[in-house]
Amino acid sequence: MEQDATLVAQTVAGNSAAFGLLYDRYAGIIRAICFDETREMHAANELAQEVFLRAFSGLAKLRSADRFAPWLVSIAKYVCREWRRGRRRDRHQYTSHVPETASSPDADTDDAAGRLRMAITRLPEQARLALHSFYLNGESAEIARQILGLSRAGFYKALERARRQLAEILQNTEETVP
Repeated sequence: MEQDATLVAQTVAGNSAAFGLLYDRYAGIIRAICFDETREMHAANELAQEVFLRAFSGLAKLRSADRFAPWLVSIAKYVCREWRRGRRRDRHQYTSHVPETASSPDADTDDAAGRLRMAITRLPEQARLALHSFYLNGESAEIARQILGLSRAGFYKALERARRQLAEILQNTEETVP
């Protein structure tokens, strides 16, 4: 597997296929980050595309190519904040005219996967990123820790904390379901 820095350099030199490899490597975690924010798969996919468009256009400005993954995650967080602000602004502008139609966080909890997705959205950001990168996106511990910008020990500690918190959330959810 080629290193991110090599793929970034190839992309900047005009090899768009290299960016395609970066996309394939990180699209899953970026979509997961966007889903955590939107809780709507369609919106998450659109935001993920926006993240990669911004990354592609700003790639030449990336100072440290070996930090591509954390940079991409920061773009995703920023795009999600913009989306949230836009939703808030639209809601204030149209609340007297348009009813709220966004799906509620609990709307898609009929199946186990839906309950798990919703439970993950309730975790703190670092815990969500640890779970997404390592388990859901299937990254190695080394790549996952780089995405989070943590030491090896720090990553394993964050992952253990995330698993514990997720288990508590799921247990509390099961106890409240009739």
